[in-house]
Amino acid sequence: MSMWRGFVSLKLRILRHGPHGDRVFGLITGLVVASGVVTLAALTRSGTLDDSWLTAAISIIGVAWFLGPILLPGAVPVLNPQWFRTLPKPPFRIAAALAPSEMLSVGTVITVASLSGFVVLASVHDGITIVAALVAVMTQLFFFVWLGRSVGALVVFMLRSRVGGWFAAFQMSALLAISFAGWIPVAAFLVPDLGSGRADAYTGEFWTELPGPLEQVLLAAPTGWGMAAINAASVSAPPVVVLLPLVGLLSLGVLLWMVWVVLTAATLRQPPTRASSRLKVRTRRALSARRYASPLRTDPVTAVAKRELKTWLRDPQRALELRHAWMTPLLMVLLVIPTAWYWSVPFVGVAAAVFAAMVAINTYALDGTALWQLLTTPGAIRADVRGRQLAWMLMFGLPILVASTTLSLVVESSLAHVALGATFAAVGVACGCAPLISALMPAVGRDARERVSTGQNAGNPAGGQMMSFTLVLFASFLPAILAAVLQLGDLWVFHLIFGLTTGGISIAVAGPLTVERLVITGPKLMASIKSG
Repeated sequence: MSMWRGFVSLKLRILRHGPHGDRVFGLITGLVVASGVVTLAALTRSGTLDDSWLTAAISIIGVAWFLGPILLPGAVPVLNPQWFRTLPKPPFRIAAALAPSEMLSVGTVITVASLSGFVVLASVHDGITIVAALVAVMTQLFFFVWLGRSVGALVVFMLRSRVGGWFAAFQMSALLAISFAGWIPVAAFLVPDLGSGRADAYTGEFWTELPGPLEQVLLAAPTGWGMAAINAASVSAPPVVVLLPLVGLLSLGVLLWMVWVVLTAATLRQPPTRASSRLKVRTRRALSARRYASPLRTDPVTAVAKRELKTWLRDPQRALELRHAWMTPLLMVLLVIPTAWYWSVPFVGVAAAVFAAMVAINTYALDGTALWQLLTTPGAIRADVRGRQLAWMLMFGLPILVASTTLSLVVESSLAHVALGATFAAVGVACGCAPLISALMPAVGRDARERVSTGQNAGNPAGGQMMSFTLVLFASFLPAILAAVLQLGDLWVFHLIFGLTTGGISIAVAGPLTVERLVITGPKLMASIKSG
């Protein structure tokens, strides 16, 4: 059996016998989206909708292939190329043999189902248009798959350096900011006077089709070339006009495939050695600090907080998440301030609390086998939990509260008191749930002592992130709901009191729950970390 057939067989066995939870969920969700695209194609065929909407839908799928690897940096593929670095073959040949197996994924199935809308659209035309649609499905799929794979390999390659890590972090933060706040400029255009208490909406004509210039841009982009070929075939255009976008998709796909092979071969050439540490031990300074240390510095909670603050700056994975937590709210502010909804800027504090909670919900698993010190030291668990809460509050909570208060005073928003109450509640719940969810839903990856770059597997904490997102966002609504129920909506003091109370109760309750959880499941977590 040739090498590429062996890789394909191995991946099929892993997909068949491996964990199915995430894949089944993604497949079901993706097929629902694909059915929507096919329905859109059917409506276009019947003349109910313009075909520009189908062009937009296919373009969104292409953008999803591009953004996915950026939003999930360092995600480990089903077949990790590093497993095969010791094979007695040249790295380039191994990478080329791995390439066919990269076509097998849930995303490929979903994309094929979505692109079948091409055939549905072409079914009312002649045979040449149907053939062009079938070829467009194959070439567009080939381009999408290798677009996603090459971007993913490029992101992993960039994360190996500090400069590349900053660039990748900025990319992801910009995408997150657009995802969470990109709708605000549109809403501010449609309802510009909402901040003044008036909900007069923009009364423009409803789009039965996309504007002509926008449709032309979508068709000119590679994500729309398949649709451009079908449109040309449907009007009996010359063969060159039909073949040109299809050949372009195939050529771009081959180019992206070569990029992926080159980057994967570079990964295979890297020796499995650790990078040297940038930290320098100064023995004389350490001995002097220990000799003149103040007795006040021996508090266990303070010691844990200091250790956590240093770890956030030293651990590559935590440092990457720290950049996301602060870059994303800053970019959101820059998106919102120039719009007519500038009054909503203080609410960015809630978003900052959400992001800060999401980046801190896997710290116990990220610490790796160093967890044994915590589990074997009597009475250390309680101090560790409180110390992590204190470190989170110093690194995220207090700066968020100060920034939100400052923005509220500068912007002079009429809803500033609502935003501050929501921010206080969100910060408190985020501070409490970060260690708790870290103990409840650990995502084990490569051990901390072996993880020296952000491109290495550090676990997939998506489930814990979604839970923290839901909890913190729900908590931010509680002060406004309580004030509305008690008819205290205009009294800003009560919003602050309700926010502080919600946050304080959350911190107080989450601590003992986290301690109890670590006492019960700590040894099992340690065993799973040791086994990898």
